[in-house]
Amino acid sequence: MRKKFNLNRRSFLKSSAALTGAFAFGVPNIIKAESKSWVMASSFPLTGPFAAAGSMGLKDYLDWVEMTNSTGGIAGKKIKPVYEDSAYVPSKSLANFKKAMSADDKPVFYGGDSTGFMKLVTPELNRTPVLCGGTSFSSELADPKTHPYQFISGPTYNSMFDILLQYIKSKGGKKLAFIYSDTEFGKDPIEHGVKKAKSLGIDVVLKEVTKPAGAEVMTHISSLRRADPEYAILHGYVTGVWPQIIGGARKAKMSTKFLGTFWGMEKIIADAVTKQSGPFLEGYSGVTPYRYFYEAKEAPSYGKFFAFLKSKYGDEFPGYVSTWSVQIMFTYEIAKLAIEKTVNADKEVNAKNLVESLESIKNWDSGGYMGKPVSIENHAIAQGRVYSYKTSNGLFLPISDWITA
Repeated sequence: MRKKFNLNRRSFLKSSAALTGAFAFGVPNIIKAESKSWVMASSFPLTGPFAAAGSMGLKDYLDWVEMTNSTGGIAGKKIKPVYEDSAYVPSKSLANFKKAMSADDKPVFYGGDSTGFMKLVTPELNRTPVLCGGTSFSSELADPKTHPYQFISGPTYNSMFDILLQYIKSKGGKKLAFIYSDTEFGKDPIEHGVKKAKSLGIDVVLKEVTKPAGAEVMTHISSLRRADPEYAILHGYVTGVWPQIIGGARKAKMSTKFLGTFWGMEKIIADAVTKQSGPFLEGYSGVTPYRYFYEAKEAPSYGKFFAFLKSKYGDEFPGYVSTWSVQIMFTYEIAKLAIEKTVNADKEVNAKNLVESLESIKNWDSGGYMGKPVSIENHAIAQGRVYSYKTSNGLFLPISDWITA
């Protein structure tokens, strides 16, 4: 009997909790001691402000693990996923990390859920090293000297701004606004963006900071109208604020073109906004480092995962995987590659050797996740492509080539 494809958060969290318990307590100590599998531990925001994205990402990650294990795992050993809810609270994520690292069967990789956690965990990684990636694109983390065991599975936020600014420059843009949330995430690339824009001859006429949720949208629209930029980059948001800013500007008859960064480029959100409020997101654009899942014809890795989901869920699989899930899976694909390279080099699979393998990734064919061959530079991958949303078919479609920052 096929399992039912159900994204109801309450039932999913219930089953997730049960599965976590099975991983934590259902394995005999003798098997744990033999380390017959690769333990990959993670924190996911299964409750709190990003619960929807976290629950969806976890489900697709577990399917990715099942698919990978069904084809031999990693270097002949299967993956054992261990995860905990973080509620998107860095201190809780840190407690999850310490719990995982104190277990008898320690992880070879740890997946974090936020910029806050990735910064908070740095001293712990120096004491108990493990290869660590996650959902953060923080520019600060792309420094092997200060964060030797961490990597970013895409461009930093600085690089995302560089890509967008190159695109704006190519279109003759001269006047630009930055609208961003009053969070560590939101403020990350702003100073860099101002300097980069100036070097390209683009004038940043407004830097408008908002609450990450529940912002006084019309107040910000008034500031935007006075500045009257040709383009505006929206950054530091996931599900809220950015659509309201665009909607307010359209009601005010502004012609400003809006662009977002990765977390503001999810089709599910754009579709929901369009269904509820009309087609005002037509032409909204932004940068993403990964192809969308409906571009599977250009991505063998997507096609493989699609076939697995189709065989598992049948017609209940809707044929789309969110960008949030793609980002998580790509992070684990890099960890998988680092493990394989370490094993093939006949070296012990430990944090130091995994980092060396990570840094040796050059011109890797990612199977279509990214459009150009992947090379790890400063523990990040500085490439992406600009996409634009079409309300007529609900798709983000490419409007640029793949750009290297």
